[in-house]
Amino acid sequence: RYLARSQLVEVRDTPTELVTGTKWDHLSSAVWSKFISNQQTAKDYVNKMTLFKHLYSNIRVYLRYSVFVVGSTFNGFGTTSSDLDLCLVIRSQQLVDLRADAIYHLVNTLRLFSRINYTGTEFQKLELIEAKVPLLKFRHSLGVDVDLNCNNSVGIRNTHLLQCYSMADWRVKPLVLVVKLWAQYHQINDAKNMTISSYSLALMVIHFLQCGTQPAVLPCLQLDFPDKFKHDQEIHEINMLENLELPPSRNTQPLGELLLQFFQYYNNFNFAEEAICVRLGSTLPIERCRRFPSPKNEPRAWSFLCIEEPFDHTNTARSVYDQEKFEHIRKVFTTSYQQLRDSLSLDSIFHLRVA
Repeated sequence: RYLARSQLVEVRDTPTELVTGTKWDHLSSAVWSKFISNQQTAKDYVNKMTLFKHLYSNIRVYLRYSVFVVGSTFNGFGTTSSDLDLCLVIRSQQLVDLRADAIYHLVNTLRLFSRINYTGTEFQKLELIEAKVPLLKFRHSLGVDVDLNCNNSVGIRNTHLLQCYSMADWRVKPLVLVVKLWAQYHQINDAKNMTISSYSLALMVIHFLQCGTQPAVLPCLQLDFPDKFKHDQEIHEINMLENLELPPSRNTQPLGELLLQFFQYYNNFNFAEEAICVRLGSTLPIERCRRFPSPKNEPRAWSFLCIEEPFDHTNTARSVYDQEKFEHIRKVFTTSYQQLRDSLSLDSIFHLRVA
């Protein structure tokens, strides 16, 4: 089923609306070109799905766990270098995401992989990382790096949500991908280094397309389709291949103009008081987010960059807790906005290191 959609993964056709005969054409074309050359290819996707099928069949037979593809491989925002992110789901448990249980099931999976590693080279660098969200990491001989978590049900829900947003308008994928590449270039796309995760960057772009343009490029899917994106929906009922019927956006702004406007929006954003909220297609007062009565919500996690997770109401950008790092991130946004505004050249924000 997942392999059958491989032809939909890689964008090949140039939209007729890309070039509009305006001053934005050069920038729009550069954004599109960078997207096309860095997007996850159909070949990458088939390779990952072949591996997924192999792992899934072994895990189902020997451990009787379910396995879901999550993250950028499936949410529409994968690149040529994206890992394969997987989530084990243990049916017998209520999905409460308990860390000790997760470690137990990941250890079982580690033992299974060690047992079926007949050649000794199929599973390389097998490593259990006992972090806040425990992970089993390895590199497979197919050349794919894999991150496997357990019962992290919110990851399945938000993969489904982002996949639907990625299909909602042709401009979404290139904007998210180019912003991700820009953040990687400026070394601000690494949660382990107190900067912004790829997931948070995608939410920032989606929020901007909901709130930062007139008219909006994107609707709020959780408000428009409440039955499809319920926070407590049974995981196995989620259609991960969902293709929503949406009316075309009334916003016809060129891709290049939207990229500049993205940087302008966050250059002027009130980070001290406002949180980004894709769930409602709005901003929310940070104090309200801190007080939200959700089991996993920690008031102290809402510090400098505040982005509400659309299902469990935690802060997806809690990794940005160091003021010096946050000020550097803001400086990168401001400098990039100024460079792009003055030159309308995509190279200007990729050939400049912000000290």
